[in-house]
Parts: sequence; C-alpha cells; structure tokens
Amino acid sequence: MAVVALLVGGGLGYALHPELNPGDKITVPPAFYKVIGTYNSIKANYYKPISSTKLANGAINGMMESLDDKFSTYLQNEDKKNLDDTMSASFGGIGATIEQNGTKLMVQSVQPTSPAKKAGLRAGDQLIAVNGKSVEKKSVTEAVAKIRGKIGTSVKVTIRRDSSDQTVTMTRARITQATVTSALNQTDKSVGVITVATFSEPTAGQFENAVKKLRKEGAKKFVVDLRGNGGGELNTALKMASMGLKNGKTIVKVQDRAGKTQVYKAGKGYDEGFKITEPIAVLIDGDSASASEILAAAWNQSAGVPLIGSQSYGKGTVQNVAELGDNAEVKLTIAKWLTPNGSWINHKGLTPTIKADYPAWAKIAGFATANMKLGDESTDVKSLQTSLAALGYDVGTVNGYFGPTVQTAVQKFQQDNRLPVTGQTNDATLTKLITLLSAKLQNDDTAMAAAVKQLDK
Repeated sequence: MAVVALLVGGGLGYALHPELNPGDKITVPPAFYKVIGTYNSIKANYYKPISSTKLANGAINGMMESLDDKFSTYLQNEDKKNLDDTMSASFGGIGATIEQNGTKLMVQSVQPTSPAKKAGLRAGDQLIAVNGKSVEKKSVTEAVAKIRGKIGTSVKVTIRRDSSDQTVTMTRARITQATVTSALNQTDKSVGVITVATFSEPTAGQFENAVKKLRKEGAKKFVVDLRGNGGGELNTALKMASMGLKNGKTIVKVQDRAGKTQVYKAGKGYDEGFKITEPIAVLIDGDSASASEILAAAWNQSAGVPLIGSQSYGKGTVQNVAELGDNAEVKLTIAKWLTPNGSWINHKGLTPTIKADYPAWAKIAGFATANMKLGDESTDVKSLQTSLAALGYDVGTVNGYFGPTVQTAVQKFQQDNRLPVTGQTNDATLTKLITLLSAKLQNDDTAMAAAVKQLDK
C-alpha cells in the first residue's frame, strides 16, 4: 500500500500522516474467521461461479459502510481515477472548458497550446457530439467524462459554429487545471480578488503567482474567495496558510485517536519565504469545507483576518488514502483537526465575522428544459420566475406555474432584449437571461461588497 498525503471536505478527504499506513502490519483477528469461512462456503457451494475479486470488493465495501462515516470509503476504477485527477489537478484531455448555457453545452475557453487550440476550437462553439455520439442532452459532467481519457489516445469532437457542424480529431494530452483565478475588484482597483476552487497539488504555486500578478497590477489588499471550495490536499492548505501568517503562528492542530496532538505552525518550510503582508479578507459559505476551513480558521484566529459570508460546512476530520494496487484505494478517517484556538468545528462550521450571502436568485442550479410555455408547472418554471423577478419583471407569485402573468413577463423580457416575442422560453431566451443574471451578480455580490468595505476601513 502506498499512502497519498491529502485532506479534503464536502465529499472528499485526504491524509496527513503518510507513516500511518494501515498495510504495514497485517493480522487476522478471530472475528474474521467467519469472513474467511463465508468466502470458502460461497466459493465451494454457491450455485454459480463467482469472482473472488467481486467477493473481496464486497467485503471491503461492507467494512467501510459499517464505519458509518461518509468520508471513509472504498474507491475503485473510475472513482479512484476521478479522485486522483482532482488531487493532481491534471488529466488526459483536450484543454477546453465546457459550460452549460441554457440547455446547450458551449466551449467557454480554450487553453493555449492545447489540443483544442491546435484543432481550431473557439470559445462560443457548441459541443454536439463526442466520438460520433450526441451529447446535446447530456450534462456538462457526462460530456466532459467522454472527452477525457488516457493521455495519447484520440478523441473525435463535433462542434457547431455559425449553424455549421464540423468534427475534429485530437490526441489527448496532460491538462493541468487552473484551480486559482484572480482579478482586480471592479469597484476598487486597489483590491485583488483571488478565487480558489480547490486545494490540489499545483494550487499553492498558482496562488502565489496570483498574488504577485495582482501586486504588479496595483493591488494593495486581497479578498480570498473560498466559497464553494470543498477542500483538497492538507499540505497545500498548510503552504497557503503559512503565506499569510508570521512564522511560528499556529495553522492547525491535528489530534489522533489516542488524543496525541500535533501542532502545525507557519514557517519557511511551508511558504519558502513568500509572505502576504497586505490586509486580507476571506469569503466563506456553506460549501467551504475542510482545507478551506483550515485556511480560513488559521488566518482568522492567528492573524485576525475577517471571515465574511455564511456559516461554513463544518468538516473537522482528516483522511488518508491508501492505494490497493492500480485500480483501487481506501480513503479512511484517521484523525480530527482543531483550529488554532483548539476548537473542533465538525458539524458546526466557522461563523463569519460579517454575515453576508448570495441573493436567493444566484443559487438557481440551472434549467433542465429550454422550452416553457403557458400552462406548464415545474421547478424550472419556478427558477424562471425567480430569475425574471431578480431582473425587475413582474411574475406574480413565485409558485412554479407558468400563468398569464409569467407569459407577459417573458414577452416583455424578449422585447427588451430584441428576441422574437413568443411568450415562451427557448435556448436564446434562457441564454440571455443567464447572461444578464451573471452580470448582475457582479454588482449584487453582497459578500464581496462587504469584504471590500471591510478592507477599505
């Protein structure tokens, strides 16, 4: 077994102590004699042949489920690969970002020097098919899974541009994801905004580069946006936390099952001498978990950095990942972590210094259908009502029913945006609606506004 050193929240979790390898000593206690006896009985007497591998996997899954811990799990094949890809922030792909736009799958961006760039793909192309099979009714996740694959293998992608379809063949290459994005705040150019999507292997380096870039652009203070960040590698969180703390300040405390506590402190061993001395504010929400919470708590309690947003997720445990060959691994909770002041936030989360949240309309997941009309009743209609109301249109009661008032609102929206006035929604109507809402969020992000205001004090 090879142990990977990681830590994550939300639905993931990773190890802290590579030396805690559960495969170092193998013993079979008497209680497992029944397991072996059951295996022998099945292999000898079951009415049809059954794979030993299948039985072994079933036994492992049963042991993991008996822990009643959603962060301890047995991962095989594609699940293992997905986890490994997430942690390395790299995969075999073509270097194009796909997004849901209404009911269409669109190319959002293309990485320089990537297979997609060389093949001529552009932002705004509609994704139609992968390897000859339509993906028009697939989710982004499903479509991307078909595009990704083993490095060096070929994939055919069909895109639609200006009503014309074209198919290109590309060779998958190693693609490294950008886990950090940055820009100057639109209302205050002295504030640099750094959004961290996850804590993967390259994240600390990307974070440092973002700080340096924003400094050159004139940033004198920083907002670090951890909203929606479910966590990642603990070592990455330690590096980033150390960048914002004076050497010797506590980052996190980790306590094993025997109650032994190890304290991790900021220092050159983590940050290699790179420090952020400018004022910082951190944004968190209910999806900020684990490594995100470690970073937020470290800066808040050891440097007085304000936390702005809503209560965080509350994942206070540490996992390790032990590989069981090429196609399987066990992710197991091995310890709990405490904030610098010794608090265990498990199932509680971090309480923000200043409470602020996205408006309700910004939390709409999307639309399952593009075509809605008079008389329809669905959650999509409710999302439509909420969206139109956010843009100032009268939709009456937001109840999920497409009545005459909603029809009039759709007609007015279509007229205002120079779309065919039908009173029914379609791809063009929803695409415009989403575009306007995205732009509105830039101005109505109350948490971001509160962070900038706090930094300006």
